[in-house]
Amino acid sequence: MTKETARLRRTEFNFAGQRLSTPQSSGPAKLNSARLSPGRPPLNRARASLPPPRTSLSRTLVLLTLALCLPMCAKAADDEPELLVELGGERIYEGESVQYEVTLNHVENPQPPKLQGFDEFQVEFQGERSLDSQQITIINGRMTKIVRYGRAYRYVLTPKRAGTLRIPAPIAEVGTRTLTGRELTLEVVPPSDQDLARLELVLDRDHVYPMQPFTVRLTVAVKGLPDPVADRNPVTVLRRLPALSIPWAHDESLPKGLHPDQAWDKWLTALQDEGGGFSINNIGGQSAFSFFRDAPLSFLPAPRRTTRKTRSGQEAEYWEFDFVRKFVPQELGEFSFGPATLKGEFITGVDAASRAEMENVFAVAKPCTVTVRDAPAEGRPDSYIQAIGQFAVDTSLVPTEAKVGDPLTLTLTLRGEGTLDAARAPDLGQHAEVTASFRVYEASEETRPGARLFTYSLRPLQPGQVTFPAIPLSYFDVAQEKYVTLETRPIPLTVQQAERIGDAEIAVAPTARSAGTPLEARQDGILANIDDFGALRDQSVRPARWLTYVGLLGVAYLGIAVASRQLGRYFGDAGLQRRRAAPGRARQRLQAAQAEIQAGHGREGAEHLGAAIVGLVADMAGQLEAGMTSREVDGHLQAWAVDDDLRSRIAALLETCDGARYGASADAVRQVSQSTSEVLEQLIRMLKSERRGKA
Repeated sequence: MTKETARLRRTEFNFAGQRLSTPQSSGPAKLNSARLSPGRPPLNRARASLPPPRTSLSRTLVLLTLALCLPMCAKAADDEPELLVELGGERIYEGESVQYEVTLNHVENPQPPKLQGFDEFQVEFQGERSLDSQQITIINGRMTKIVRYGRAYRYVLTPKRAGTLRIPAPIAEVGTRTLTGRELTLEVVPPSDQDLARLELVLDRDHVYPMQPFTVRLTVAVKGLPDPVADRNPVTVLRRLPALSIPWAHDESLPKGLHPDQAWDKWLTALQDEGGGFSINNIGGQSAFSFFRDAPLSFLPAPRRTTRKTRSGQEAEYWEFDFVRKFVPQELGEFSFGPATLKGEFITGVDAASRAEMENVFAVAKPCTVTVRDAPAEGRPDSYIQAIGQFAVDTSLVPTEAKVGDPLTLTLTLRGEGTLDAARAPDLGQHAEVTASFRVYEASEETRPGARLFTYSLRPLQPGQVTFPAIPLSYFDVAQEKYVTLETRPIPLTVQQAERIGDAEIAVAPTARSAGTPLEARQDGILANIDDFGALRDQSVRPARWLTYVGLLGVAYLGIAVASRQLGRYFGDAGLQRRRAAPGRARQRLQAAQAEIQAGHGREGAEHLGAAIVGLVADMAGQLEAGMTSREVDGHLQAWAVDDDLRSRIAALLETCDGARYGASADAVRQVSQSTSEVLEQLIRMLKSERRGKA
C-alpha cells in the first residue's frame, strides 16, 4: 500500500468516525429500549440518574467543532514530510536504462537526496522540478484533496549486469530529521541466445590524439528470409520497426570534449527511408510532440549481403546494415560508446499458407572505449609549441629598412587543423642568432578562424645588412603520428646607424650682442620706463596657489579620462553592444520564422524558431551560437536563476524544434510559433529585470 493510498484511507476513516459519532435520534432509542431484556432497569429510570440533556444549540456547537477539527488534524498528518520513489518500469533488458524519480514532498527548500549503494548501476542525473499541485480524489463518495509541494529529482539508471537487482532506498536530510524512501527491485533480462539479428560495435582506432578523427561503426546483421522470398529485404517486410538504441546518435548525449564531424540531424536525414527500416532512439514517436505521427521515423542504410555462421555452425545469408559516425576529440581522456541495443520481432520462417512466423529478439552490442592520448614525450623537440594536428607557418617582418633602435614587428602565423588554441609562441630569447642582433620583447597571441598569430616587437642593435634568422616550430602530426618541425624563412634587413646631433647644431635665440646692439648703462634704475605704478604687481612665487591650479588641472584630466573610458567601453565593447541588440535580433528571427510558417515551410520555420531562442541566450552569454546545444542553453538559464517552469518550457520548445525537422505540418508548427513568442518575451523580460544586459 503506497503512502498516498494510506493517506486516502485514513482521511476516509476520519470522515466515517465523524459520521458514527453523531448522536442517534429519539425514535431508534425507543425501539432499542423495547428490546432490552427484562432484567435491565427501564429506560426512563436510567435517564432519571443522568444529567439534564444538552440543548440543541450546544449539540450543534459540538458537531461544528468536531467537523472543523477532524479535517485539520487529518491535514496536519498529511503534511508530514515524506520521501517518495518512482521507477519507470520493473523489467528491462540488459543494456537499457530506466527512469528513476525521487520526490521530497511537503518540504520547503529541500536538499538533493543521497543515493548510496548504487554500485550496480550507472547513475545519470537528469534534472529537477518544483512541485506545487492539488488533486481532488473521490473514493466511495468521499472527496479528498491531496496537496503536493516540494521538489522532484530525476535520474536515469543503467544496470551493469543482468539479474534481479536491488535499488537501495534513497536518504534525505530535512532539518534534524532523516527521511528514507522505499527500496525497489529491477529485473534485468539478458539478451536471448539467437541468431536472427546480431549487433556488432567496433572502432577504427583504440587510441587517438587530440584532433585526430576516428569512426564508430554499429553493424546490424539480420538473417535472410527463407525461400521463396529470399531476395526480399528482411527488415523492410516487417510490420513494426525494430527499435535501435544508439546512445551516441544525439549530439546532446555526447561527452564534453568530443565533437561529431556532422550534426546528428544531418547524419540521420541521409539514412531516412520511408519504405521501412529501423527506429533510432524513438525519434519521431515521442508523445511529447503532439504534431508528430504515432509511428517513429524509419532509418535504413544501404544493405550489404554476406554469409555468416549460425549457432549450429551452418553457413547462412545475412543482410548487414552499418550506422557510421565520425568524431573528433578535442580533450584528453577516455570516451566510451555503447551499449547499443536492438529490440523487435523478426521472421524465422514462412508456413504453407505464406504466413510469416515471428520471434521476439533482443540483442546487445557491448560498449567500446577509445583513449585520447597526449603527444608522446619520447622524441619531443625543444621547439615543440604544444600544437597537435597538421600545420603550416608564414612569417612577416615590417619594416625591412630601419635604424638602430627603431621598433620592428615580427608576425608568425600558424595555419591548419588541430589544437590551435593550445599552441604557444616560440621563445625567441632562446635563439642566440636573434638575441645577438635584436632586442626581443614578449609576444602577444591571437586566435583567428583556422589560424594562430604570434606577434613580437623587435629593435635592431647594430647597423648593416642584417638577416633575421629562420625560427624552428615543431608540432605533432596526427596523421604520421610523429613530430614535424617547420622553419620560418630568413628575412634580410637594412639597418642604418642612428643620427647624432652635435653641440654646434643646437639652435639658440640670437642675443642683443649678436644683433649688433650695444649695451647701454642706465642711471634711473629698473623702473625708469614705468609711468603707471598701479600696473606693478607682486611677482613673488606662491606655492599654495600653484598647487591649487595643478590640482584643478588633475581633477579635470581625471574627469575627462573617466568619461572617455566610459564612452570607449560603451561604443567599443562588442559584447555589450551584442547584449543590447540581442532582444531585437531574436524578435527579427521570430518574425522570419512566422513568415516561413505562413508560406507553408514548416521545417524552415522550426529552424528559425529554435535559432531565436538559442541566439538570444548565446548573445546574452557572449558565446558562439554555432554548435550551442539545448543542454548548454539550459546551463546558462540555470546560472542566471531562471525559474524552473520557464526553463522547462524552453527545453521542450527546443526539443520540439529539433524534432520538427522531420516532416512537421505547417499548422502544427504554427502552434509552436505562438508558444515560442510567449516564451521569448517572458525570457526577455526576465533578463531585463535581472539586469543581464541593458537591452
